[in-house]
Amino acid sequence: MLHAAMKPLLFLGALSACALLAGTAQAAAPPEIRLEPAVKTGGLPLNEALAARHSDRNIKADELAPAQLSGILWSAFGVNRDGGKRTIPTSHGKNELAVYAVLKDGVYAYDAEQHKLTLALEGDFLGEYGKSPLIILYAAPDSVMGGLHAGSAYQNVGLYCASAGLANVVKTSGADALKGKLTLPEGYQVLAVQHIGLPG
Repeated sequence: MLHAAMKPLLFLGALSACALLAGTAQAAAPPEIRLEPAVKTGGLPLNEALAARHSDRNIKADELAPAQLSGILWSAFGVNRDGGKRTIPTSHGKNELAVYAVLKDGVYAYDAEQHKLTLALEGDFLGEYGKSPLIILYAAPDSVMGGLHAGSAYQNVGLYCASAGLANVVKTSGADALKGKLTLPEGYQVLAVQHIGLPG
């Protein structure tokens, strides 16, 4: 039987343990992330970026800077002129592409009009793809136009990465990693997966 003097000490110890566990619990993912304004000037001249563009699978796990995240998403599918026109060509203004950023606390849909990210799936799913700190998913209808849109977007990002000194590689493996978890627009599927980060 516990001595009466020990009971308060055990109670305080339990409270301390609960407080410690609460302090280490992962914070909830923010429902949206307002991206920094996209920088539309500077960078390498086009021919230099084309010369530097290459696939690089050796990527560090270090988190990217907010400005880099903003630039990557704007390059992929951002609005670059009046009328909601995008950084990639689309057929008759049909923007049949959905771009998602997989971050450490969730999967976010890119809202090009507002230049922000909206939480689509909470949780850390980066491990599904490896150690890269940023995974971009390109989802579209499985059609000729859908493939062209996805390809145009990831090529833009590849050129941005070449200009910004980032490593990237495009894969189709892992396209189904979040199938049944991530809700996509009707008729869409993930066509390509782009791993991005600092070169290792």
